[in-house]
Amino acid sequence: MAKAAASSYLLGYGANFLFHLLWSPLFFKYQRPDWALVEVVFLWLSVLAMLIITWRFTPLAGAMILPYFLWVSFASVLNAKIVQLNKPFGSR
Repeated sequence: MAKAAASSYLLGYGANFLFHLLWSPLFFKYQRPDWALVEVVFLWLSVLAMLIITWRFTPLAGAMILPYFLWVSFASVLNAKIVQLNKPFGSR
């Protein structure tokens, strides 16, 4: 793997780690699904980037990220519905 490819690989996984780590406290600890909804956009984009980067390295490894991508997509829809049904959150 070339140095530039390795850097993008680590950057993609590092960004995903950070965004994955941030979502749960926003949603559960701070009870701010509205903030979590904003953050989940970045989480979803990081999973997509991780999927693309990994797929270029080896399609099998990229395919193994597909369930995670689908789960984050589904969780994003649920998060959006929770915000829609329980707004406004800004009054807390």
